[in-house]
Amino acid sequence: MGVSGTSGDLDVTGNDHVNYYDGVKSKELIDFLKDDKREMTYGRRIALSLINKKWYNPKAGVKSEESNTAGEMKQNSQKPVDSSSSNEDNFDAMMSNPHPNLEKSWAYFEHVTLYRYLLSPDETIDKGSKMSVLVEAFRKMFMKSNAKLERAEPGENDDPTRLYSPIFTPHSQLGTSETSTSHLDLPDRLTPLTRGCLHTPPSSVCMIIFMDFGLGIGLYFSTLRAITLITFAAGLLSVYNIVYFASSEYQPPEFVHDISMLERGSAICTHTRWVPCVDCNCSDALQDPKFGTFPADRCAKDANYPELTFVLHNECDGTPWQLAACSFAAMVLIVVSMFSLSDYLKRQEVQFDVDEQTAQDYSIKISNPPKDAKDPDEWFRFFNENFDDAHPTVVTVAVDNDLLVRTLVERRDRLRIICDMKASPSMSILDLARVAAEEEKERNFLSRLVAIVVPGLPEHFARVVALNAKVGGLAQLEYPVTNVFVTFETEKDQRNVLSSLSIGSASASRNDISVISDPKYLFRGKYVLKLKEPDEPSTVRWQDLNAGQWQKVKERLFTFLCTVAAIVLVAVLVGLANEASTIGAAFTIALFNILFPTMAKMLTDIESHPSEGSKQTSLYFKICFFRWVSTAVVISIITPFTHTLTNKTGLITQVYALFFADIVTTNALQLADPAGHLKRHFLAPRAATQDAMDLLFQGTPYELAERYTDMTKILFLCLWYSSIFPGSFFLCSFSLGIKYYVDRFSLMRTWKRAPQLGNLISKSSRRVFFPLAIGAQAVLSSYYWTGFPFDNICPNDGINKTFINSYTLVRIDGGNEGVTARFTNDDVDYRFCNMDMMTLAGVSLSSGETQPEDWMTEEQIISTTYYGWSAIAILGVVFILFLMRFRRKLLNRFQSKYKTVGEDQGIPYSEVTSRSAYIPQVTSRLFAYPLVACNTDNIDEELYDWTDPERTFRYYDLTKDAKSLLASLSIDEPPGFSVVKHFPPKNES
Repeated sequence: MGVSGTSGDLDVTGNDHVNYYDGVKSKELIDFLKDDKREMTYGRRIALSLINKKWYNPKAGVKSEESNTAGEMKQNSQKPVDSSSSNEDNFDAMMSNPHPNLEKSWAYFEHVTLYRYLLSPDETIDKGSKMSVLVEAFRKMFMKSNAKLERAEPGENDDPTRLYSPIFTPHSQLGTSETSTSHLDLPDRLTPLTRGCLHTPPSSVCMIIFMDFGLGIGLYFSTLRAITLITFAAGLLSVYNIVYFASSEYQPPEFVHDISMLERGSAICTHTRWVPCVDCNCSDALQDPKFGTFPADRCAKDANYPELTFVLHNECDGTPWQLAACSFAAMVLIVVSMFSLSDYLKRQEVQFDVDEQTAQDYSIKISNPPKDAKDPDEWFRFFNENFDDAHPTVVTVAVDNDLLVRTLVERRDRLRIICDMKASPSMSILDLARVAAEEEKERNFLSRLVAIVVPGLPEHFARVVALNAKVGGLAQLEYPVTNVFVTFETEKDQRNVLSSLSIGSASASRNDISVISDPKYLFRGKYVLKLKEPDEPSTVRWQDLNAGQWQKVKERLFTFLCTVAAIVLVAVLVGLANEASTIGAAFTIALFNILFPTMAKMLTDIESHPSEGSKQTSLYFKICFFRWVSTAVVISIITPFTHTLTNKTGLITQVYALFFADIVTTNALQLADPAGHLKRHFLAPRAATQDAMDLLFQGTPYELAERYTDMTKILFLCLWYSSIFPGSFFLCSFSLGIKYYVDRFSLMRTWKRAPQLGNLISKSSRRVFFPLAIGAQAVLSSYYWTGFPFDNICPNDGINKTFINSYTLVRIDGGNEGVTARFTNDDVDYRFCNMDMMTLAGVSLSSGETQPEDWMTEEQIISTTYYGWSAIAILGVVFILFLMRFRRKLLNRFQSKYKTVGEDQGIPYSEVTSRSAYIPQVTSRLFAYPLVACNTDNIDEELYDWTDPERTFRYYDLTKDAKSLLASLSIDEPPGFSVVKHFPPKNES
């Protein structure tokens, strides 16, 4: 793995001599610039073929100021890491600005941004090989289909690596497949856990879960694949309904020629006839403004008899009991499968926790420490002396210094912007002041107006001067301690502490010492500690840890109201689009489903969340709520009830259009990745600095929450309309199957790396949204089976004599030139009857004031009765589940009992190869790596969960910025920062 170390001369922009070979090992390092072209992405191959063209790369032919020889890069990379202060790692002391190198940025993209795995010896690249594409594909599919691929760290340059294949990478590598080691071709590089598995007896089975992309990603792909199979199975159960709706038993063949092939298996009914109605009214619009009024395309008049009204009656028979029975069977399958899927995902989470050792398994988080308990040694002594010689290996004491950290980050951002703007290589205050003054002096009236909107170098410099003064004041202050993270050497110590100090949150808030079993567990002899197992280090949002509860409530209320307002606005716009075109309404919904996640991200950024998982869950709820309502509910509301079975402008046609738009539009845009290609092929060659160029190669940002909502949106749409559109099961399965492979491609070729999220979103899906989707299917299926024939008219016993005649009927909307209709004594007239039971009774039961026998057949009444009561039963189960979870959360406020998950693996924390620690850090859009908000001098490099192959961690240390600004005060260490201290076990030290 690439180890951080010195890497040549650094300049003012943070652009050192980029070599990607930083390390302290003496072995020969791999030159990323000499990658075999067969191992490159097609984008990189195209870029290299055009790199010397001025129209593509304006810097073509410009010689870099740095040496590009492999020998010099290797020498720089092998310099020992010097922990003492030096200008090489001082952000403020960098003085040069070499020309950026596009080849290095493409190497950064493929070796740092994209995921790679370590090659086994028999996979080593043979550059002289002429293996055909078919032979290589055959080997990938059949000869390595069950091989364990070990993910390489970003920037790995000690051992050969290869990009994961979007097609041939086994599903097990995505995160949640379990397998026995007896069937695996495991590489020599093994974690202590997998080595232990290899030593188990042959008769035993040692289960391993491969988490190359994180638990959250693994659970997502497993859920996506499972729902694809579940909906396909439900589609098979619905084949009878599909065949019936497409047969002459439902409507004569001559009436189906206008229905598209994929819609012929739905309940669309074109077999209609005009009938007289004694109490019906016509509307000039397509909507139903009130009961008894029919839309203009289903209502007609005769010019000679304007007082008489004629409406369309649907002749299709959708009431046989077999249809409802098949639909009910599909619903039962969905219910059973969803509960089984939830149980499977829970078992996978537990299995991962057992098999994958991370810092979370060894750590605790204390959220109510004394405000002055900043000494890590004090925390070490407390746990070591009172919990059976427990050994805290890393102690992180976080303080409430958010304002200081935000100020330092803004200062760095401004300096980086100035670096990209100015031509002078010097960054001294006087030189910057001179350059800023010269630029401001040359401005005319128009440029001064532009500078108000788009700040130039003088404005950024003025802000830096103000920020320097602000940091000088804030860095001298002491800040209260808000959170303490303690990582123990063994799981046993962590579990012992959690078990001994597990109390209700209310008792901890009141500092109720009576709930503590032993006085020695009181910190300083008087404080009750509130603690829990923390989130993974990479997911902690350090800038939000100090937010108060009332602040969080206000933020969430505001973002919720904004989400509701967005839904109302989109509903209005979709309604307007639907009046013009059904397809237009579908694509309007698809467009807003693409755009709203960006707004949701902006809203969620306003909120304070202690972890990335919490933020993603909040984002998931917003996007899911929006997409469910806009995709399924809005269409139902804006479509007249009598248009449910209508062709072209009807409900089912709109649902089909939504599926089509999602399958085509969303996936096409995602595969095309226009923003990513624009950055890499147009903006990057024109970047001013290497860092600015590398930032354009970080990949397209994505949110796991958005991917989950994209999946559940399609599932919800399918379940909502499955009874009248049984083919939606196959469309849903097809759509999700495409998403499975499109998302695999994006994950391995275009997406930006994301934190390895846990199971919070998966829990929300199975605990909240899956039950709601099941409940919606039960209610809506019951509702739709009561609605046949969906025309809102019921026959009378005879016909009014005024209707006995011949008529030339013209639709109110002018949609036909005139239809001849003749009525005799043998015919019957009709009256209005509201078949829309959702407006009357909610869940559809064949009883009460609606008198369903007026239009329902006996089979239909029986079917809707058992369907309706089943819907009530399912809703009851869902409600009880929600009630039980609420009760459990309420009880945890007053009493808490720690429950262990799995067995203690007996692996010391210091022996976990992928270990990391809780190190305060924040992200910036102008830096490719996080900025560290504590002193990095005495922190073991192995405790970070990221590595910059170009620079040491000191470069990202914000305390160094503050120290340089306080140099005149002779302050050794600014007091306003969090503290991290490593206590290595004796055998390691």
